[in-house]
Amino acid sequence: MIVRYERGGSDLTSKQILGFMLLAILLVFGAVTNAAASGIQQPTVVAPDTPLIEAVRDGDIEALNAALVRGESLDSRDKLGSPALFVALQFNQPDVFRFLLENGARIKAKDRAGDTLLTLLAGTKLVHLSAALLEAGADPDRLGASREPAIIIAARAGQAEMVRLLLDWDADYEATDLTGRTALAIAEQRRDRVIANMLREEGAY
Repeated sequence: MIVRYERGGSDLTSKQILGFMLLAILLVFGAVTNAAASGIQQPTVVAPDTPLIEAVRDGDIEALNAALVRGESLDSRDKLGSPALFVALQFNQPDVFRFLLENGARIKAKDRAGDTLLTLLAGTKLVHLSAALLEAGADPDRLGASREPAIIIAARAGQAEMVRLLLDWDADYEATDLTGRTALAIAEQRRDRVIANMLREEGAY
């Protein structure tokens, strides 16, 4: 069966069309899976909010400055209870995240679920943002919503660079998840030699 694809005048078979559709579905599924695995997800419902939160969502530092001049706080929360720093992560606004951090936003705040900024970032490749947090004084061993520290989350996600960063900041490699597994045990179970060797070099066993 030949299906005429009018645009450009090319002919596509039903198999080719099915292949393109399958590829598109896989790409969308992969993007959703990666977002869920990272622990950083944009809210499914985005309601109008304060000028500061709107500026954070939009990545508009000029509007953010204007909101601060009008008296809004760097630590303002959105209508779902997430502090501005968390909102910047949810909406993929790294420049705004750094701006808030450099201007004194509270790094010890947790979101409504009980996650810290580091435990949210631990499962991602956003090592530069985690480094900025640690340089600002974030505790690498503070527990998040799952009652686990960042190093456990990073090991489970296979994020070797994040594990390296946390070790460089003296994260406790003997910390455990709720089942009693250390980061090394998790890496060994995943057969992740890079992370396992990294942890052993630090003294984990």
